[in-house]
Amino acid sequence: MKYFLTNPAFPDFFAKQLAPYGFCIPIRPFHKLDEPVNAHPDMLAVNIGGKLFIHADDIHLAAALSKQNIPFSLSQAPVGAKYPQDIALNLFTVKKYLFANVAHASADVLEYARLCEYELVNVAQGYAKCSTLLLDEAVITADTRIYRAAKERGIDALLISHGNIGIEKYDTGFIGGASAKIAEGKVAVFGNIEKHPDGENILGFAKKHDTQIISLGHSALFDYGGIVCADA
Repeated sequence: MKYFLTNPAFPDFFAKQLAPYGFCIPIRPFHKLDEPVNAHPDMLAVNIGGKLFIHADDIHLAAALSKQNIPFSLSQAPVGAKYPQDIALNLFTVKKYLFANVAHASADVLEYARLCEYELVNVAQGYAKCSTLLLDEAVITADTRIYRAAKERGIDALLISHGNIGIEKYDTGFIGGASAKIAEGKVAVFGNIEKHPDGENILGFAKKHDTQIISLGHSALFDYGGIVCADA
């Protein structure tokens, strides 16, 4: 059974469209992070090679996962409300690479990644996962450093314009936080991809990689903190 960890503000209309792919579990805010990112899945959990990591002090998420018999491991990295104490789990993998601001990433996650023979790619962008829409073997980002690091390693990448994504409280959201890979060859975006200035390029790039972009809404894209997938 596939589960999707989602922001409690994630619209029911979106969740219903994801039902054919998995069951949505709204997660409770984590008290050690600031609003609104304290309820963003990409700040609270990460799935590396099929192993789910969460913050050791996040008792609410641990309880929700245990209720569904979803296995998880704990990250013991210190967590705080301010950058960079909030980015321990904000990282991603593509092919056999793990992208992160390594100095501030969870040591537990990095150790497991090395055991899985992922090559660590250090990037200055602390919010690496927030900043990146993941295809099966390619990435889309507005961050030039992530873009260059991917291209240097033979990972196809599309560089898009910064901004044009809504988010609560802040000036702009990120493309990774407004999207999620929900199945092989399928990516959901939180809004209408055609409302984004680079929508046509994103659709073309996804098609090149045999990936369908599923627009869950009709309005501009909105950053809900992505979705973290888990299996029971």
